[in-house]
Amino acid sequence: MRGMRVALIVAAGCAIVAVAHNRRVAATSPSPQPASRPQPRAVLDKYCVACHNTRLKTAGLAFDALDLTETSEHAEVLEKIVRKIRTGAMPPVGRPRPDKPLAERVASSLEADLDRAAVEHPNPGRPTLHRLNRIEYRNAIRDLLALEIDPASLLPADSAAYGFDNNADALSLSPVLTERYVGAAAKISQMALGHVR
Repeated sequence: MRGMRVALIVAAGCAIVAVAHNRRVAATSPSPQPASRPQPRAVLDKYCVACHNTRLKTAGLAFDALDLTETSEHAEVLEKIVRKIRTGAMPPVGRPRPDKPLAERVASSLEADLDRAAVEHPNPGRPTLHRLNRIEYRNAIRDLLALEIDPASLLPADSAAYGFDNNADALSLSPVLTERYVGAAAKISQMALGHVR
């Protein structure tokens, strides 16, 4: 029993010494620096601004006036920059170029900024205003007025786009089609009132 106590005390002492040693080593050794994120501004200034500046505006671009902190406002230009860097199209052959790892890091950094801006300020585009197709119209009348109608007898056939007849691009509303919908609405309203003709 006494031997076991001595062994436990020795083990605890060794553990305390090991922890103290590790803390001392950690405090005296330099901490590893995280991989630094390249500064796209510095790379653009060094390799791109000579041609793409407010004075020359080569390809209509002025990187010296480009605010990289406003990613969502300049997304189109930044995407163009990333494409040119990734494909190796810019800087052009014969001009000073960043080495491949630096170019890759800058492109990845700009892409990360673009992705972050897209999440923070999504822009799904504008929805297309469209009419209901015949099936949707029938279902709306059934749900709103509790009437079963035959939309094929009231409305023209729906055109399909990309294999779907409920695609907004295919469901525009022309003046002639508007007249058909008004006529259908008049008949349906009479049915709803019980004045079947």
